[in-house]
Amino acid sequence: MELGYARVSTSKQDLARQIDALTKAGIDQAKIYVDKKSGATTERPGLQALLGYARGGDVIVVHTLDRLGRTVRDTLNLIHDLHQRGIGFRNLADPIRIDSTDPDDPMGQLAVVLLALFGQMERTYAVERAAHARTVATEKGRRTGRPSVVTDAQLAYATQLRDGGATIAEITAKTGLTRSTLYRHLPSRPLETLTADTAPAEEKPSPSTTPAATPPAARSSACPTCGYEPAARRDLVPHRADLATIWLHLDECGEVHETRHCARCQPHSHVLVISCSRCGDGPLVTSTRPGTGELPLPVRDWFERHGWMMTPDPLCPNHI
Repeated sequence: MELGYARVSTSKQDLARQIDALTKAGIDQAKIYVDKKSGATTERPGLQALLGYARGGDVIVVHTLDRLGRTVRDTLNLIHDLHQRGIGFRNLADPIRIDSTDPDDPMGQLAVVLLALFGQMERTYAVERAAHARTVATEKGRRTGRPSVVTDAQLAYATQLRDGGATIAEITAKTGLTRSTLYRHLPSRPLETLTADTAPAEEKPSPSTTPAATPPAARSSACPTCGYEPAARRDLVPHRADLATIWLHLDECGEVHETRHCARCQPHSHVLVISCSRCGDGPLVTSTRPGTGELPLPVRDWFERHGWMMTPDPLCPNHI
C-alpha cells in the first residue's frame, strides 16, 4: 500500500500542490499525512503518525525528498530505518528519481545522498540570505520583521490613559492593543519626584510603645523586587498592573529567574517580548548578555514546563 506525506514549513504556506500531486499519483487523500512544521526536526506529528502506521511492504511517497527532512543526517537515518522495516520509498518531482525496489543499488544510494545534500544546502543558503537581508535593512535604517500594529495616535492615546491612572487592562480594552504590545512601545514611566510632603516617612521609630512599621516586602502592594509602594492611591492601580507582568531573567550561569517589577525597577535593556499568537499575553525576557535573536535554551525550557507551545508560533496554555 502506498502512503503519502506532504510538508510545508509554516502554517501560512499551502499544502495543496503537494496533495494534488500525490492524489494524481493514485494515493487516497485519507492515506496522505501532512505537517506544517520545519523540516529541521523529525519531531513532527504527521511524520510520526505515518511512521507508526506504515508496515512492511508499504511504500511512502513524497513530492520531493526534502519534504522528509532538511538535513542530510536525519534524511539518511530515516530512509535507513524504513529499509530495515521493509518499507519502500519513492519521490515524484525530483530531478533524480529514487526507486526503493532495489535499496542496495549504489546509484540509488548516491541519488539519495545527493538529493538530501541539495536540500540541506538550499535551507542553509536561505537562512544566510535572510540574515544578510535583515542586516542590510537594519544598516539602512529600515525596520525588519512584521509590520507594526501600533499607530502614533494609538500610542499617544495609550500614554495619555496611563498618565491619567488607567490600568493596563483598561488601556488594552480602550486601544485594542495587547499587553505585550503596550510594554514594547510605551515609553518608560518617569521616576516620581518625591517631596518632603509626599515622601514615605523614613525616620527611625522612636523608642516608644508604637509597633514598628511593616516592611515594604511584606505588604501586598509593595514591589517584591525593590520594595517600592506608591504613596498616592491613584498610583496604586497602574503599579499593581505592572506587578502582574512576569519577567524572566537569564543570569550569567544560564539560569532563569522569575521576577516581578514595578515601573521603578523594570529592566530596559535587552528586553524580549514573548507573546501568545492568540491573546497577546506573555512574559518579558531579559538577559545579562546581548541576545542573538534566538530564544535561549533555558528560557525555552521554562516555557515548556509552563505548558507553552513555541512552534510554529507561540501559544500560551489557554490556547493550546
